[in-house]
Amino acid sequence: MGQPTEITQFRLYGEVGGDLAPEFVHIEPISARSSLYEWTISPHAHPGIVQLLLVVAGQGVLADGEGEAALPPGSLSVAPSGLVHAFRFAPDTQGWVLSLAEALLDDPRLAPFAAGSALRGGRVRPVLLGEVALADALLATLHSRGPDASSATLATLAMLLALVDEAAARAQSGEGPPDRRLALVRRFTALLDQHYGAQWGVADYARELGTTPQTLTRACRQVTGKPPGELALDRLLREAMRALTFTAAGVAQIAQDLGFADPAYFSRFFKARTGIEPSRFRRERAWLRG
Repeated sequence: MGQPTEITQFRLYGEVGGDLAPEFVHIEPISARSSLYEWTISPHAHPGIVQLLLVVAGQGVLADGEGEAALPPGSLSVAPSGLVHAFRFAPDTQGWVLSLAEALLDDPRLAPFAAGSALRGGRVRPVLLGEVALADALLATLHSRGPDASSATLATLAMLLALVDEAAARAQSGEGPPDRRLALVRRFTALLDQHYGAQWGVADYARELGTTPQTLTRACRQVTGKPPGELALDRLLREAMRALTFTAAGVAQIAQDLGFADPAYFSRFFKARTGIEPSRFRRERAWLRG
């Protein structure tokens, strides 16, 4: 099942492109595009593209449907491929927006630095960089080179991704999980993105992944601290939040698109997991609409 609502999809914000080259790289100052839209970037997504946004001076706010987060100077937000997000910046905010083809992260020269969950996660997440000046210099270097995926560019990207990974690791206490279980959980979350509306059971996902429900459950618990059933409900809830935040679709339509036969059951599900009714959730995030 597709998205329950119509979210604008761009190559770059305001631009609809054709096929995406696997070596796609683009960088521009925050002001280059945001100033054209009164420093507000409305809800949108970039299928196949990972975006990194660094605030060097000024400030902003980001939202991804689950909530909002402040972007003070030195913060870097990571928007995984296809994730709906929006930004609002204070006028004259300075920084950079880097857009990469998600396929480029699989390049052997970048893959070791792109393994962190910050780049392939389930929501837009800001992290505070300890090396802001270095990140600013690396992004300025990329901007001066123009859009290419040369060896020099990839080397610079690798250094930048390493900074992001280090910052994300500092934000998450403890060591990372074993690679095999991490890979299984990533495959599982990718399936969730495709089938959340079908409301599959754990056995369905395990069968599709070629593993057992027990193995999938152990991997999910170790990597995320939650069993796969809870992750599936979290994914369903995130989609409901995004639909309520970013679109004008009615609650009944959202419920139907997410696989709920009864809108009242959807409302009970939503309130049980958030503490508030869908209608109230929407009112509290009305600034994103329009």
